[in-house]
Amino acid sequence: MPHFDDKTWARILASENTELDVPAKPKAIAEFEAKCDFVLPDAHREFLLRGNGGVVGLARLFGVGRDDALDLRRQIADMRADIEGMAEGPILPFASDWGGSYFCYDLRKPPNAKGYPVLFWNHEYSEEPDDRPMVWSSYAPNFEAFITKVIKD
Repeated sequence: MPHFDDKTWARILASENTELDVPAKPKAIAEFEAKCDFVLPDAHREFLLRGNGGVVGLARLFGVGRDDALDLRRQIADMRADIEGMAEGPILPFASDWGGSYFCYDLRKPPNAKGYPVLFWNHEYSEEPDDRPMVWSSYAPNFEAFITKVIKD
């Protein structure tokens, strides 16, 4: 069963800022998952097969097998350790906003039927130790809800 029906996908594409890359190849997704030892939620995988990263609403989604700054594996390598250190457990960044903050899967909790909860890491609170309690906030219950929210905001 698709996570993004034709009506929802039309809303994604009609969103003012949507600019997606060409679809990812299934092999690129499988290679990412094998190298990173992480299985993407079904909705995220489905999304990549329609648009391999790019801009959706207020978010810059990372894709797989890309050769630019929106490559998911590159972002994980560059940012995961830094922001995970502030999470008190495992997270996985998969998108950012235009201000340098990140949207991450909360791997500290087991996934529900639709995937992992999505957290927002606000970089503005990451510099001062006293601000650390404000760094993380809950954003969406899963990737599907995340997409719906970023095209509305």
